[in-house]
Amino acid sequence: MRQLLPIIDKNFYIKGILNAINVPGFALGSTMIGFSVIAKEAGFDIWMVLATTASVWGMPGQVAFASLYAVGSSLVLIFISVTLANMRMMLLVISGANILKINKYNLPFWKQAILLHLMAITSWAQIGYMKDKIDEEKLLNYYIGFSFTIFTFGMLGTFIGFYINNYVSNDLIRVFIFLTPLYILLLIINSKENINKVSVIFGGLISIILYPLLGNWCILFSGILGGSSAILINSLKKRIT
Repeated sequence: MRQLLPIIDKNFYIKGILNAINVPGFALGSTMIGFSVIAKEAGFDIWMVLATTASVWGMPGQVAFASLYAVGSSLVLIFISVTLANMRMMLLVISGANILKINKYNLPFWKQAILLHLMAITSWAQIGYMKDKIDEEKLLNYYIGFSFTIFTFGMLGTFIGFYINNYVSNDLIRVFIFLTPLYILLLIINSKENINKVSVIFGGLISIILYPLLGNWCILFSGILGGSSAILINSLKKRIT
């Protein structure tokens, strides 16, 4: 039987698994527990919740789906909203594919689709953090082990969250949603690339300023302005040096 995905060095495959069975896995699993509670309140059954996590695999899109479903929106509106909510993932996936140099492995389209579908922001941030610590040709194996493991944690968290609200307050469970963003924020701040740190700091400060004026839209505009400011500062720094 042909193997599903390329194995170059099983040690790095295992390293990815072990690194995921730590803060990343538990943070993402906890986040999915919070989503599952929201989806259950929206009227999802267990199979709909699991299918949403497996197919959308992006918290903004999943929450948008559950919220619109709860108010009886049409399937067309739900599809468009989920697509727009997950649009940010397109650039993230392109960036992740370049980091992994996935084209050089000559994988069939369906195998690439599996790998890139699992490119959550957690795995993207992790390979960005590890790319200078692992040889380029072995990074893909690390990513495979890491991404499949956090996907497993995410599915388990979704399943647990559907039933856990029978025993734990829903308000407490919703706090879990913020664990993954907090982990990613700490990971980016510890990044060696200053442009990442600058974009996060600028984006955070700008969002505080814009929130009284734009409300929830401040997230979009602060992200654009924060990232653009970091790129501009980085370009000016290169010209000066």
